[in-house]
Amino acid sequence: MDVRRILIIGVGSALAIFAVIAALPTKGDPLIATVGKPAIVTAAPAKAQENPTADKGPPRVVVHVTGYQPAQKGSVRGVVKVQRADGTEQEIGTFGVFPDTAFKAETSRAMTFSFPLPKELAADPVKLKVEVVPDKERGTGEGAQLEIGHAEIQ
Repeated sequence: MDVRRILIIGVGSALAIFAVIAALPTKGDPLIATVGKPAIVTAAPAKAQENPTADKGPPRVVVHVTGYQPAQKGSVRGVVKVQRADGTEQEIGTFGVFPDTAFKAETSRAMTFSFPLPKELAADPVKLKVEVVPDKERGTGEGAQLEIGHAEIQ
């Protein structure tokens, strides 16, 4: 009886671990943001350009949206926040998908949205929180989702 109990516990533990690992996104998998469940994505500096001495202007974060599902009722917008080293968040921009119709795209054909990034955060990778926020006057945003392919610092 003890061997059977140990075997059942072992199999149950293995299945639980597998379920957790299977639920984690792998590298290259899109991240899904919905109302109340933001997507957390790390943005790293883009590869160096051919002319590094050229004036690139202020640093920016570019978010690549590879899919969108509109809300069943009402409208939504994407809100992008950067997480600072001290744990606080700073909103750096908002965006809307137009036209407000569902789409799914390969990374090379993704919709891109660009936002200014504070200079002190541009040298190292930063964590971004992409939220789906409903227009409260027009509905709850239920059913809306954004699929985030990746983000980069330029």
